[in-house]
Amino acid sequence: MASEKPGSPPASAPPSGTRTTPSPPTGSAPPLSAGSTSPATARPPLDPRIQARRQRVRSRRRLRLWIGVGLVVVLVAIGYGITQSPLLDVDEVEVIGAQRTGADVVLATAGIERGDPLLGLDVSGARRAIAALPWVDQVRSSRGWGGKVTFDVTEREAVAQVAVEAGWALSDVQGRVLHIDPAPADVPVVLVGSVPQPGGWLPGTALPLLEAAEALGSIPAEELGPISWVNGQVIIDLPGSGQASWGGRDDPQGKAVTLATFLAKVDLHCFELIDLSVPEFPVLTRIDDCS
Repeated sequence: MASEKPGSPPASAPPSGTRTTPSPPTGSAPPLSAGSTSPATARPPLDPRIQARRQRVRSRRRLRLWIGVGLVVVLVAIGYGITQSPLLDVDEVEVIGAQRTGADVVLATAGIERGDPLLGLDVSGARRAIAALPWVDQVRSSRGWGGKVTFDVTEREAVAQVAVEAGWALSDVQGRVLHIDPAPADVPVVLVGSVPQPGGWLPGTALPLLEAAEALGSIPAEELGPISWVNGQVIIDLPGSGQASWGGRDDPQGKAVTLATFLAKVDLHCFELIDLSVPEFPVLTRIDDCS
């Protein structure tokens, strides 16, 4: 049977369903409310001298940045001004060579004039334009800071001519049509198909004929007839009724020397054909019953 201690009040239990909150231990800090800062993490106020120093540093950085931007703008402006200055413009345009083309034609085609800025000058474009002129084979250029631009032109050589409606079309050994002249020139005649305007190219079948014409250039043109294809062979008409068969494209100079020797020393009146395929051993075909 339970007993109670004399003088003690009776113990009472909390009502059923009631939540109790433990009391904070003795000596602890009161709980922090929302938005408050712990004394341990609170920053002390910034020293005004430090704050002023930081502000001066940021101001210097902004100043240096603007100074740098300003210097870049000034340098760009100075550089552009120099490029447009008369000190760096074209003072002279010189043309070397171009005897057949003409220096005035080369200058007009180049499109470079006195006073043009040297920097940014399209010299490569000028070279391409000059190289497209009919007589021009190669063109080199140079420019100096003294303001002089030079174009050195190497021209092609006419080795043959082709009869056309307007006269005679001159061609180099590569088949480039150079010029159309109303009068014949002192170069061999070749027979080809259609002929383009100057600056164009003869068909590829004309190349063996042009190579033979170039080799025969030392022989006066009046001693040679037309050079043409006959039955798949390069044939050269000779004075009278004779012909020379050129053979292949090898040793053109040797064949030309052999033919020149025959024309100078042999009466070809009774010879129908001279075969130059092997120039060291030419073969002659006589005309029957010729005396």
